[in-house]
Amino acid sequence: MGKVKWHVFLWDVFLASLGSYGGPEAHYGIFSSLLVQKRKYITEEELTEKIGLYAIIPGPSSTQTVTSIGYHVGGPVLAILTFLVWAFPAIIIMSLIGVFFTVISGHEGWRPIMTYLPAIAVSFIIYAAYSLSKKVLKKLKDWIVYALMLILGILLVGYSMWIVPIMLLLGGSIYLMPHRKEQTIIDDKLKPKWLILIVVIGIAILNEGLRIWFNSNLVILFTSFYRYGYSVIGGGQIVIPLMIQDLVQAQSLISLNDFLSGYAIDQAVPGPLFSFAAFISSRSFANSNFAFLAGLIGGISIFLPGLLLVFFIFPLWKKSRKIKKIRYFLSGVSVTAASLILMTAINQTIKLPVGFAVYGVVIIGALLLISKKVPAPLIVLLAAILGFVIWINNFIRFYHSKLKELLKF
Repeated sequence: MGKVKWHVFLWDVFLASLGSYGGPEAHYGIFSSLLVQKRKYITEEELTEKIGLYAIIPGPSSTQTVTSIGYHVGGPVLAILTFLVWAFPAIIIMSLIGVFFTVISGHEGWRPIMTYLPAIAVSFIIYAAYSLSKKVLKKLKDWIVYALMLILGILLVGYSMWIVPIMLLLGGSIYLMPHRKEQTIIDDKLKPKWLILIVVIGIAILNEGLRIWFNSNLVILFTSFYRYGYSVIGGGQIVIPLMIQDLVQAQSLISLNDFLSGYAIDQAVPGPLFSFAAFISSRSFANSNFAFLAGLIGGISIFLPGLLLVFFIFPLWKKSRKIKKIRYFLSGVSVTAASLILMTAINQTIKLPVGFAVYGVVIIGALLLISKKVPAPLIVLLAAILGFVIWINNFIRFYHSKLKELLKF
C-alpha cells in the first residue's frame, strides 16, 4: 500500500482500542477486521506471524502486536504513538476508577451494559480463528498440525502458562525439521539491537536492588509491575494469579475484595487487560494526593518491558522472515497460533452463561464480523445497548407484576 497518513492510522488504532474487550484473542479479531481486512496496513500472513511471535515473547501480546503494526507502518516513532493511543485511554480510565472506587463500587448502573460484552468478545475470538485459519490452512500437512495442536491445546493449556509458548515452538519446529539440512544464508545486516535488551535486563536488575534497599510500598508496587511485564507470557489473564499472590497475599497492598471488584470493572473497559495495573496502583494510594499519578506510573511500568522488547524483536523479524528456514518456522508458528485461537473460542464459549440470547449474540456477532458490513466498534456498542434495553425491560416487567399484585388487594 502507499504511504500511510499517521493521523488516519492512529485513529484506526483508537477505534480498535474502543472495540477491544476480553483477552488478546478477541483483540486479534479487531486487528484482523479493521487493520488488515478493511485498511490493509499489513497482510493476514504478517498478522499471524506477529501473533505467534509475540505469544512467545514476555509481555502483553496484543499490545506488542498492535505496536509492531505501528512500527511496520511508520517506524519507531509511530510505534510509540500507537502504544499510547492503544493503551493510554484504558490506563487513564482505570487510574480514575482506582481513585474514585468507593463511589463506583456502590453503583450498579454499569452492570447491565456488560451483560453481552463477554459474548461479543467470544464473537471476535471466533472471527479471529476463522480469518486466520482461512489464511494459514493451505495443505494437508497444515490441517493435520492444526488439528493436533488444537487437541493438545484443549488438553494441556490449562496446566501451565508455559504450554502455549512450548506449543508454538513445537509447531515451528515441525515445519522446520524437513528443511534443517538446507543451506542458510545469513543477512549481514541482521544486527540485533542489543542495547535495548541490555536496558530491559538492566532495569530488571535495578528494580530488584531497589526492592532490597528501599522497603516501601511505592517501590515494591512499581518494581512488581515491571517484573510482571517481563516475566509473564500470555497476556493479562495470566498475570492476575501472580498479582493476587504477590500484591494481595504477600505484600497486602490491596484487599482481595477491592482487587476482584476492580478486575470485574476492568472487563467493561475496552483496551488491554494490563491496564488493570493502573487500578491497583491508584487504589493502593487512594488516600494520598498522588493516587492518579501513581496509577499512570503503575500502568506504564507493566507495559514498559514488553514495549521495549518490540523494538528489539521487530527489526529482527522484518529481516529474518526473508530467510527460508525462518519462514518455515514462522509458518508452523502461525498454524499453531491459529489453532490456539480456535481453542480459546471453544473454551470461552463453554464458559459463557447458558442461554439462547447469549449464544444468539455470539453467533450474530461472529456473522456480522465475517460479513464485514458492520464496523467492529458499532457491534460492541449494539451489544452494550442490548444489555441495557433487556435490563430495562426486565425492570419494568418486575415492577409491573408487583403493581398488579398490589391492585388485587
